[in-house]
Amino acid sequence: MYSVALLALSGLLISYSTGSPCPVPPVRCQLSGTITGLGHQPIIFRYQQQGVAHADTVRAINDQFHYTARPSDDGLVELVIDRSHWTTFWYEPGNLQVSGNAAAPHQLVITGTPDNAILTQYHQQVEWPFEAKIRQALRAGQSTVPLRQQRVQESLDFVRKHRASRVAAEILLWQTRYDDAQLSTYQALYNQLPKPVQTTVQGREVARRLTILRDMPVVGKTAPHFTMPDTAGVATSLSSYQGRYILLDFWGHWCGPCLKAMPAVAALHQQYGKQVAFLGIAAESARDRMPWLRAIRKHQPAWPQLSELAGDESPVLTTYNITAFPTYLLLNPEGVVMARTSDLTELTQALASLPLK
Repeated sequence: MYSVALLALSGLLISYSTGSPCPVPPVRCQLSGTITGLGHQPIIFRYQQQGVAHADTVRAINDQFHYTARPSDDGLVELVIDRSHWTTFWYEPGNLQVSGNAAAPHQLVITGTPDNAILTQYHQQVEWPFEAKIRQALRAGQSTVPLRQQRVQESLDFVRKHRASRVAAEILLWQTRYDDAQLSTYQALYNQLPKPVQTTVQGREVARRLTILRDMPVVGKTAPHFTMPDTAGVATSLSSYQGRYILLDFWGHWCGPCLKAMPAVAALHQQYGKQVAFLGIAAESARDRMPWLRAIRKHQPAWPQLSELAGDESPVLTTYNITAFPTYLLLNPEGVVMARTSDLTELTQALASLPLK
């Protein structure tokens, strides 16, 4: 599958007619789509080349469109109709067919090449059905934990069945980012991936994620040292609070659950703030500095607020493996993690259990 594509892309396939070699033009990744309800709307295709973000716009005509995709750094391209929802497909030489409904722009069916067919199969068999079940459970006020656990298991089973495809590495990567399974399970699945899959962009990122998971501060481990600027740009070090209980509150101005939880966290600070040092650590980019400061002014947290303003490239967020917001880490006076949770009830219980005088 990969050798033919690479030969075609390199222009090395040769035909002979008059005795002289004639290079065959590279096979392109062509999309043809019919999306019900799209009308004459524009479609945006987002991708990265050499680390630079690009966006191509194509306007549909009577629900139909055609597009020649461009290669991307990680092999993936986003098809965007609604800026808050999109469908991802692989840049893969061949003719892709796109179908679906404009009312569900994140559930477009894309087939026609091997990896895209496998990715669509995962969406149809695992991701989309569980999204619907979880929404239904939320509307009914039911716990979604069992459904999420089942989704993780079925996702990992899908990886096992399709480990010869780079789709397996992509799914495994998302599992290591956002879902809870044993590190040994992830490592075993990664070890089962063929070398060509392990060396894809996604495969290399899985290997990096496994290292992060192996070293991340969990209960019983010492929290890594860091120094980070506060709202005034003054450097604040975790070590300066050594000898005290510390609560690290990872949040962001863009995070609805974080802002909703802030009054409860403020109440906990009012109760425990004299004996526990609270530190807010915001996941913000440089362009988010002003919205971050406005959120602080609006909600008035009475504890220090820090941010590297480095977005997804934040060394502290990466080292601590913060992928869910809010996330709370409670440290003992020796800097060892006593609790790690995103649940306010669990945080309240952890604080209540401290042997405070």
